[in-house]
Amino acid sequence: MSIKPERKIEIILWDWLMAKSKPNNIVNIYFNSKNELGWKTFSVKGIQKKPDLLIKIFDGYRKSFFAIEVKDNSQSKNILMGSKIIDLYYQNYINKKTEYIINNNIVPIEGFLIASQGSKKGFLFNEEEVTDNWSTQTSSSKYQASKKYKIIPRYEGKRTFEFIRFIWEIYGKIRNNFEEKPSIGILIANTEDNNKPYMMITHFNKNKRRWSQRWWSL
Repeated sequence: MSIKPERKIEIILWDWLMAKSKPNNIVNIYFNSKNELGWKTFSVKGIQKKPDLLIKIFDGYRKSFFAIEVKDNSQSKNILMGSKIIDLYYQNYINKKTEYIINNNIVPIEGFLIASQGSKKGFLFNEEEVTDNWSTQTSSSKYQASKKYKIIPRYEGKRTFEFIRFIWEIYGKIRNNFEEKPSIGILIANTEDNNKPYMMITHFNKNKRRWSQRWWSL
């Protein structure tokens, strides 16, 4: 039986997350349909548009769910189309048009992410030029963000850098219009940490009532 290219990437990411994440940090991973692994699935109620994977994580304090849109980076346009995590999945979720279901229970979505087969290398597009954010002057914002505040990776693919900032700019124009404020970002490896999976997200701190970036180890 042939496997669709995107499903192959989903399985690659499933294996990477299960093998390389912190012990007990990934509680489970769910595919959006019956799969070759015979692994668990999720469904949606309402508008039948859904991302490819859900991950259930435990950060030491609570369990939460993140939706992942998986793209095949063999063509750059596929990654660019990942922007639909905002104009489709996020909008449907936040406007109560789509609910996510696991074992007949509605589950809340903490954030929406984009990933590709390049994620294991630390970037989304195919064979990117990588920038060392520590190579710039200490006064530069990227140096401070990556070394002092650790909210972005040290090594970044140039195209991925531009893409995620573009996604955040789009999100920034609408995110304050809603009470619920899911995180938006990407799933990539931290090459400084043995290629372990990390989320690079814009995150709303409910206690402090403000937005921030996070470079979050899984």
